[in-house]
Amino acid sequence: MKKRRLIAHNLKYLRSEVKKTTQSRVAKHLGISRSAWVDYELGKALPKANVLIKIAEYFGVSIDDLLKVNLKKKTIPSVNNIRLIPVETTGKVTQNIDFIPVKAKAGYSQGYGEESYIKELFRFTLPKLPDGNYRAFEIEGDSMPPLQDGFIVIGKYIENFHNIKNNHRYIVLLKEEGVVFKKVINEVSKNQQLLLVSDNTNYLPYSVNIDEVLEIWEMAAFIGFPGSDASTQDLILDKLELINQQLNSLSNKTT
Repeated sequence: MKKRRLIAHNLKYLRSEVKKTTQSRVAKHLGISRSAWVDYELGKALPKANVLIKIAEYFGVSIDDLLKVNLKKKTIPSVNNIRLIPVETTGKVTQNIDFIPVKAKAGYSQGYGEESYIKELFRFTLPKLPDGNYRAFEIEGDSMPPLQDGFIVIGKYIENFHNIKNNHRYIVLLKEEGVVFKKVINEVSKNQQLLLVSDNTNYLPYSVNIDEVLEIWEMAAFIGFPGSDASTQDLILDKLELINQQLNSLSNKTT
């Protein structure tokens, strides 16, 4: 298969079968005209170097593979394959934060993040937090100072691997390891991996393949209880309930 025809074949395959999107949407994302993209798919023109870089990043493949490999014969992980999550809403509230305590992590990691399971979790809201899908995870260990064992990290759901920002902190749900809280370096475009980094330098960074990742939540806020050396589910639930009561009281006074 000649080079131009191979590239055209790969581009059409990535758009129509992997990404399952339209020519117009791809062109808009790349900052080119639809007619230019059509020419690429038909083999009438080759993308310039700067466009090739954008294409590789958008589809999560290497430039080398894009130019030299028949991608239809190679397994390409979808860049949109972070699993969909069930969301339990209450009335008109569009910001619900479901709390996953340490005791519930094992069940959550094993695939019990289904609707019936989520309904049983403690739920709360926070002021000034934009509407969206959030979960709150109780963290363990000392790998991410200044956050301590027992602190609660509130994360906003990330739907696409390419939306992961380098050196931002995320809750990552892995198939084998379960729930981890780390800084993330996004290497999806380079090698289909994420590099997980601890703020505590006593812990070495390590890479995970994206097919091991079930969910990713970007840290939006955290709740800490300094001076509390006992991190128990009941203690945390009591404090969260108190926060909710105080917020409801303030809301009633302003209405």
